[in-house]
Amino acid sequence: MKTADASLIAAFEARFPVIAQELGPDNLDVLLEGATVQEVAPNRIVIRDRMPVDFLYFVLDGTLAASIEIDKQSKKVGTIQPGEWMGEISVLSGEFLASATITTETPCKLMRLHHLTFEKLITENEAIAQVLLQHFIDLMAKRLRASNAAAAPQAE
Repeated sequence: MKTADASLIAAFEARFPVIAQELGPDNLDVLLEGATVQEVAPNRIVIRDRMPVDFLYFVLDGTLAASIEIDKQSKKVGTIQPGEWMGEISVLSGEFLASATITTETPCKLMRLHHLTFEKLITENEAIAQVLLQHFIDLMAKRLRASNAAAAPQAE
């Protein structure tokens, strides 16, 4: 059995300590076996709104901006920090299309997990599925609350 790179394990544990702890060493190793690391320079588009998305991204270092296109204008709707993920909506919806454009604001280090690898993990490993899906739900709820809070002043 292939073992995940020790530096990737350490980086994941530092940025996603709760997930790493809940998975445990063996399941964390299984998750990270299928992952790759991508380093991205500032001002680069990682995901483009309404375009196909093949990966889930876990942010290890750096800051990214999430924006949407409204009337051919780009509107920033959020910031993605280390310890957060992106690409989850496209994978979980089954459409595999981005719901926002994600652009690096600083140099970024991202852990990528192909959507097919993710699907295989959650169908074949109940423990990994339970942990990741619960954290996806928590992240989406956090983003929805932030989106609602940002829209509230405009509604008045």
